[in-house]
Amino acid sequence: MPLIDEAAAVHATFASAYPGYVAARVAGLGVDAGAIEPDIAAGAAWLDSELTALLGLPFDRQARSPLEVFQEAMRFPTEALAAAGLPEVERDPVARAALPGDRYGLAPASSQDLGEEAWQAHIMWGAAKARELARPTALLVSSDLMDRPRIEASVAAAGYRMLLWHGAPPEQSPVVGMVDLAHADADDAIATLAARGVRVLAYGPHVDDFALTRARTLGAAEALPRSRFFRALGSLLPPIV
Repeated sequence: MPLIDEAAAVHATFASAYPGYVAARVAGLGVDAGAIEPDIAAGAAWLDSELTALLGLPFDRQARSPLEVFQEAMRFPTEALAAAGLPEVERDPVARAALPGDRYGLAPASSQDLGEEAWQAHIMWGAAKARELARPTALLVSSDLMDRPRIEASVAAAGYRMLLWHGAPPEQSPVVGMVDLAHADADDAIATLAARGVRVLAYGPHVDDFALTRARTLGAAEALPRSRFFRALGSLLPPIV
């Protein structure tokens, strides 16, 4: 998950910057911000909600940046100004292509436009994201929500970033894959990952010798009863060099 301090800082500074930033930009167009105060408040509420959703996701599942969310929040004052009949401003072709809906040039081009505190928080968040995405990954193929925290703790302690199976392996192969043999995709996951050279650790009920044997046949480096898997997981993960 995103690092809590960096996510909280960029969320707080972007949210607090929004009302003043919009008011200043609108005033630059010759409009009293008080005339569209409800729209600014609606944009601030939307921004807060969207940042909460975005920054609560793992970094590799964040489809956009906090700045892009802030830029999208400009649609609230933009729509209010359009409804009031304000003529659109002239913008250069690059700006129009990048943000076609920004008819009044309200969207910030950089987090620097939001003030020093927001800019620094954005830089720190970006650095944290880069560090996190550079970590080697371990893939978990499991639907058991009770197992997941236990496995994630071992994976994090070993220095890995954990990914979850969503019907197919990630584009970049993980270093290690952990496959619960009770998962519907277990056989396919083991065969696919092993073919990519991924070290596969399979686990299942100790009474199901057939499933454990099948996992080894499909390419699993280890196929263990659940109890042994959880006891030995830390030592089974390849060391990061």
